Amino acid sequence: MGLQVYWEDEQKVIIRQVYDLTWTWDEFLKAFEEIRRLGSEVDYPIGMISEIGLIRSVPPNAILYGARGIRSLPNNIFLTVMVTSSPLALSFLKVILSVGQFQNIRTAPTVEIARQMIAEKHVSQMTKMRV
Repeated sequence: MGLQVYWEDEQKVIIRQVYDLTWTWDEFLKAFEEIRRLGSEVDYPIGMISEIGLIRSVPPNAILYGARGIRSLPNNIFLTVMVTSSPLALSFLKVILSVGQFQNIRTAPTVEIARQMIAEKHVSQMTKMRV
């Protein structure tokens, strides 16, 4: 299956991206096209959960593709939470996030914690919009 991208909820508040253990860069690029399409469906702040899982290896050119994908995210995504407990994935994400200076990306060990992080940030975003 590679990568899946879909709305996690009927309210269209969270985009969910799920990585299988094996996927290609073509699937990666198509997934980010779908993320941009979904993000353009709404005109309010949304979050994204990217479930990486327990990757065991990093594909070639991952820093380049990863940073490019993050830069292409829709502007209305206020927080992306990368879900993984893989030490390799966490180390790799730390490099991408520090090199790219991405401010709205966090990591979480579970999807439930990711949802909680997005919910808290969403309340903060909505409060800012009202002020």
